[in-house]
Amino acid sequence: MRVMKRLNWFEILLVVVVMTISAYAAFSDAQNLSNRWFIRDDAYYYFKVAQNISEGHGSTFDGINRPNGYHPLWLWINIPIFALARFDLILPLRVLLLVMSGLSVAAAILIYRLVGKVLHPAIGAAAAVYWVFSKDILTRVYQQGLETGIAAFFIVLFVYKLFEFERSWRTQPVSGRQLATLGIFAVLAMFSRLDLVFLAGMSGIWVVFRRHSLRYLLPLDIVFIIVSVLLAIIYRVTFRDYYKFTDVAVTMIALSLVVKIPTAYLLGLYQRPVISDLGNFIKRLALFAASTSALLGAAMIAITPLAHFEGFPRTAIAYDLVVTFFFFGLSRLGVIGLKTARSDTDEESSPLKQFASNWRTWLTDGSIYYGIVFGALSVYMIWNRIAFGTFSPVSGQIKRWWGSLDGNVYGGSASNPLTFFGIGYLGEGNAWHPVSTILGDWAEQLYKMRILDVYRYLILLALFALAFYFILWINKQKAKSAIVQLGIVPLLCGAWLQVISYHITGYSAFKEWYWISQWVVVVLVLSLIAGMIHQAVRKYAASQVLLWAVAVGIGLVMGASHWGYIRQIMPYGKAAADAPYNDIAAFLEEHTEPGSMIGMTGGGNAGYFIADRTVVNMDGLINSYAYFQLLKQGEAGAYLAQIGMDYVLANTNLISQLPYNGQYAPYTKWMDVRYGGKDLVRYRPVLP
Repeated sequence: MRVMKRLNWFEILLVVVVMTISAYAAFSDAQNLSNRWFIRDDAYYYFKVAQNISEGHGSTFDGINRPNGYHPLWLWINIPIFALARFDLILPLRVLLLVMSGLSVAAAILIYRLVGKVLHPAIGAAAAVYWVFSKDILTRVYQQGLETGIAAFFIVLFVYKLFEFERSWRTQPVSGRQLATLGIFAVLAMFSRLDLVFLAGMSGIWVVFRRHSLRYLLPLDIVFIIVSVLLAIIYRVTFRDYYKFTDVAVTMIALSLVVKIPTAYLLGLYQRPVISDLGNFIKRLALFAASTSALLGAAMIAITPLAHFEGFPRTAIAYDLVVTFFFFGLSRLGVIGLKTARSDTDEESSPLKQFASNWRTWLTDGSIYYGIVFGALSVYMIWNRIAFGTFSPVSGQIKRWWGSLDGNVYGGSASNPLTFFGIGYLGEGNAWHPVSTILGDWAEQLYKMRILDVYRYLILLALFALAFYFILWINKQKAKSAIVQLGIVPLLCGAWLQVISYHITGYSAFKEWYWISQWVVVVLVLSLIAGMIHQAVRKYAASQVLLWAVAVGIGLVMGASHWGYIRQIMPYGKAAADAPYNDIAAFLEEHTEPGSMIGMTGGGNAGYFIADRTVVNMDGLINSYAYFQLLKQGEAGAYLAQIGMDYVLANTNLISQLPYNGQYAPYTKWMDVRYGGKDLVRYRPVLP
């Protein structure tokens, strides 16, 4: 009986409903799994490599080259699943669908517990059912079979562990074991998607400086310093020419972080008493902006001839001064606006005295947490260097190379400032969906304002941020407590840095599924808004009933929609028994002989399903580091001929342009056989 009382019936119901619907999808027609559910080529890179590892062939997609273009944790999870591929190619996909659904409902339960404990169980329930039943989340995070599902789970789990830590450290001494545990969960999140290193980094600041206002302001300042430099350079040289100055931008960002953060600390800009005294604060802020800009300008001018920066835009220093003053002022005025009663941790002593009193604790705690996080990352990088010849995944290096090339190679780098700064609302760069999408749609509808779309969107974005800020005033104490317990500051800053990191030096072919931590931020922020509104009406007895009624209504409507979508795309008895699992693989089997080696610029799906043939990836995303070097040198064509390539299936116009530049052309022979806009050509060595 005690066990039954401890069971949470909402969680049980959620698991039963989600997994029942998922089982319906998993055991539908076999062709549904490959043609309607797991349709992303990139997912099959994981599947095929995992299958090869399980069969003892090592980390390889084609049995020849050794790639590392994947996030490690998801590959490790896939290995036992795709060991089943030796019996049936569809069986692992059925199992994987159930695994992904399990990850979805597990993340939803964590969201329910987190939001429920911080705000209200009904709000947590609404957030949870949104997570599991949203079609957008299903199609972007879980249906594709990529690392996004495990990444979402570990992001939410890590945030939940931060919540538990937050409640613990205020009443009990912090142990090294607690810090180590947080470091381990940060590593798990990071290995699920390596770009979550920014979340791990920002969370370390949050944990180490837990008794100081540094924990709130330093993560924001790091983001603002980076954005300030980028804005200054782009405003000076225009966005069109920014990528000619990426080395300047990276150097200026590094120097800005080194100069501005210590100066801000020494001038008291991380002390509540200083920030609360508006007149004194403005004076110190002006001194900070002027002095750091002078130091930064002198350093950049000195470095320019040594680093051979051509045409360094010196006036960018002045623009950076203005933007820095604005951002640092904005964050601290926001703190003043939410100020309530004086905290027990208000800093009264000077910054130097604070540092003298705390540096040992900061150093010890930081060594434990960051030692685990960056120690694990270092081991991973060293292992990559030994096993694959390079420290980081080749796929990311290739996409940065594509972004550095002229033209619009595979989509090119960020095409507009909104995408560049991670606040766009269109295409693959739409990181803060669904809020950014809704505001973007509204902006496009306000055509009568006679303002450009981008400015209409920015106005609406600013109004949303301002409205959110004033909603927090409904109950400032509860708002501050919720922001802290939900971990919104490190999560938001880590998510924003992740987006910007792709665009600073140029990155091509970024995808919408990269932005998972951003979605978690959106869910938590919307939950916080609902929680603040509830604070305003909770004195009314009917508010509790209404809140649960809304949560139930959301669950019923979204659940019905989810069930309808699953029934639509995963039917029973619709596919012919002899229908191919993959049309490209069937086409290649029809037009090539057994034992053939076939090159494709993608090839994930075909490589997994094809029988008695080998598919070699030509764009390099799931190929070796050595192949990447040959590709850059224009010698990849000769290498493919050397290893015995028989055919190539590709868009001939594509491989004649960047990044390939026709390096395969001398080895191809026209066959006049096409599939879906691609040509199948013979591939033979050039005879002397």
